[in-house]
Amino acid sequence: MRSRLAALCLAVAPAAVALALSPAPALATFHLMKIREVYPGSSASPEAEYVELEMYAAGQNLVAGHSLDFFDAAGAQVASASFGANVPNAANQSTLVAATPAAESQFGIAADTGMPGGSLDPGGGAVCWDTLDCVSWGSFHGSALSPTGSPADPLGIPDGMALRRTIAPGCSTLLEAGDDTDSSAADFADVFPAPRPNSVAPSEHACASQGTTESGYPAPGQGKGGEAGRARPPQTRLGRHPGRVTRDRTPTFRFSSNLPGARFLCKLDRRRFSPCRSPFTAPRLSPGRHVFRVKARVPAGATDRSPAVWRFNVARRVRRPAG
Repeated sequence: MRSRLAALCLAVAPAAVALALSPAPALATFHLMKIREVYPGSSASPEAEYVELEMYAAGQNLVAGHSLDFFDAAGAQVASASFGANVPNAANQSTLVAATPAAESQFGIAADTGMPGGSLDPGGGAVCWDTLDCVSWGSFHGSALSPTGSPADPLGIPDGMALRRTIAPGCSTLLEAGDDTDSSAADFADVFPAPRPNSVAPSEHACASQGTTESGYPAPGQGKGGEAGRARPPQTRLGRHPGRVTRDRTPTFRFSSNLPGARFLCKLDRRRFSPCRSPFTAPRLSPGRHVFRVKARVPAGATDRSPAVWRFNVARRVRRPAG
């Protein structure tokens, strides 16, 4: 019996050693996740707010008990939203959404957890995912649970727009850890709101080794799989602008694109299009009619074929008689 037991131990020992030395399997958790999109509602529906999170590794679905925390411009916490249960989909690039009932109704989604209305002030504030990732915008001047750097959109999030993290730096079709530079101004841009809850399969994918530019956009003349085509042209949206009639001789315009990493070309009246940034303040204008145009262009060279246009009239100031 002893000899058989000794032989059994000798046989099991190498397997035990190999098991001990083999790497432990990756555990499902919640910390490899970033804030992807923030929508503070609009003037038409101010409580239609949501925050979208996105995993940048598989198995990050154990979110039960973890929370999003919301802060005002001074850094005071105003609300919190906790996940009451884990989410089922744990694939890399999966998303999950915390939203108000008004946002669920407006966008036709079922949120993965609720959040209280009035948590996000478009003029300035911050939101944090646990203590792991935060983003600030507008007039935020406090401190958050992790670094936010310079706030995105110093003048506040434009009405009807959302902030979305750009994933352009390494691969424009994949969220990666390196996409977070701890600077909200550098990491986030204005986009049209498009919440994607956990029930929707992710569309992100790794960049191909060929047929793309450094930014990850398809190179001119290349499409998916090397098919002939061109990069998808961006769309341009005009945000804040002067009224149709204004006395402001140097009006300011804000604009954005639906594609991350886009740059802009602006034109006033009969001048040529030239590179510009949002916000754009016009040089001193004479009284009368004026036209402002702006179009987005992605690094691969595709340009919006229908520039955003705003026609306005600079009114002549009326001098009142003294006395």
